[in-house]
Amino acid sequence: MNNNKKKQNADMVKKFIFTIDEVKNSNSSEIVIKNNLTKEILSIIPEYGGRLKELWLKNGSKNISILKKVNRIGSQDRDDIFTNAKLSPFAGRIKDGQYVFDNKRYNLPVNYPEEANACHGFLYSKEFHVANTIVNDEKGLCRLVYLYKNENEGYPFNYSIEITYILTALEGLICTTRIINNSKNIIPLSDGWHHYFDVGVKIDDLELKLDVSEIIDLDSRNIPTKKKEPYNDFRTPSRICDRYFDSCFKIDRLKGKAVTELISKDHNIHLNIWQETGSNKFEYLVIYTPPDRKSIAVEPMTSNINSFNNGEDLIQLAPGKEYVSSYGIYLSKNGLSN
Repeated sequence: MNNNKKKQNADMVKKFIFTIDEVKNSNSSEIVIKNNLTKEILSIIPEYGGRLKELWLKNGSKNISILKKVNRIGSQDRDDIFTNAKLSPFAGRIKDGQYVFDNKRYNLPVNYPEEANACHGFLYSKEFHVANTIVNDEKGLCRLVYLYKNENEGYPFNYSIEITYILTALEGLICTTRIINNSKNIIPLSDGWHHYFDVGVKIDDLELKLDVSEIIDLDSRNIPTKKKEPYNDFRTPSRICDRYFDSCFKIDRLKGKAVTELISKDHNIHLNIWQETGSNKFEYLVIYTPPDRKSIAVEPMTSNINSFNNGEDLIQLAPGKEYVSSYGIYLSKNGLSN
């Protein structure tokens, strides 16, 4: 065999730092992206809303689990249903499951009956399809696609949604959403994520830092009252202690990118959760603390709760136009003994 042929064969079997594998389970599959140098891992469940199953990032000499792991696919427990889910075509609550758009009234399924509200859209359990994957020495990428075609009478529109997950060598995880309006008319949208963060430390013992300017006043049904107040708590890292959150905040948009930080000095953890801000970007943030206090939900949203009715930063996407926004997760190395 000549040297050129040998080189061609060697190139064909080149091993990259990042790899992607598909793992078949009894009722689903997983797409596993791995950094074989650091052993960092991202696991995705396409058939269950394209959500993340787990994420491990390197923290000094060891890797730590970042997210609450999805163990019970199909569970009807409220927190399980939305664990690490993509929220579309609306995030947060819609009062009474009703809204008026373009002078027409629509009725959505009320899936929070105790509040009589619709919440978090209907793609969280849909089957996404893998559109493409890319691996090299800098990243492992997986792009998932779902085509929504007038599937619910409360939202009789057509759009495509792409979720791109990128596990990087230097920047942790980057999540990008791209939505294209395939309808003939303008459609209303509110985009969001519902990741639960569990770093193995009780949230009472974590410090929290927020890049927010206002807190949205909510009524007993968790619907905005139109009141907003300046919010200065957690401007600097402060212990969560027994603080309960099911709260919506307006982002301090002057920065262009907002970062929520979760810190444990005792365990040498400094987790950063960033979101793009600006027009038609993630202008809001919901923080929720489940009763078990083991995890905390950090939920970037483009629009206010009940935006289909109050119109606050509601995305109105014209036919053929697209919406794109990103959000990411990484561990800070500054100031830590890595």
